[in-house]
Amino acid sequence: MQILPASVALAEPQSREELPPALLAMMMTANRIMAMEAVRAVPDGRLTPPQFRILNYLFVAPGASLSEVANYLGVRLPTASVMLVKLAAEGYVLRSRHPSSRRRMQLVLTDRGQSVTASVRAALFGRLRTGLDRLEEAERDALQRAMPALRHLFAQV
Repeated sequence: MQILPASVALAEPQSREELPPALLAMMMTANRIMAMEAVRAVPDGRLTPPQFRILNYLFVAPGASLSEVANYLGVRLPTASVMLVKLAAEGYVLRSRHPSSRRRMQLVLTDRGQSVTASVRAALFGRLRTGLDRLEEAERDALQRAMPALRHLFAQV
């Protein structure tokens, strides 16, 4: 698969075959923006996009298990475990035994994790709102209409 430069990939695709690289380029751009906001929120450290994805997941699904986090990230359990150990060591995540299962870990954000995640989310949402405000109403409507199809697409990929 050919990866197009952002200027080409973000342009309106000419055919259905060009849609996958355009979607990939948009996701990569979104990932870069997320990384920039995460670095701004944690200037003394480095919060990677996968680490922010974990924090964001725990923000909306407190008490999730290691398996749930690994599944969400699309990684194996050892990979997710290493990432969570680092986030716990940095004071973002608290790991504890699940009250009803000794074998299951329960993961929640610490106050620091909540604060950083809320800060990054607010900055990202602010950037998105600013960008959306610059669009014509018809473009915003088109995006709104496309959301169900995008949710469906990414649920199947």
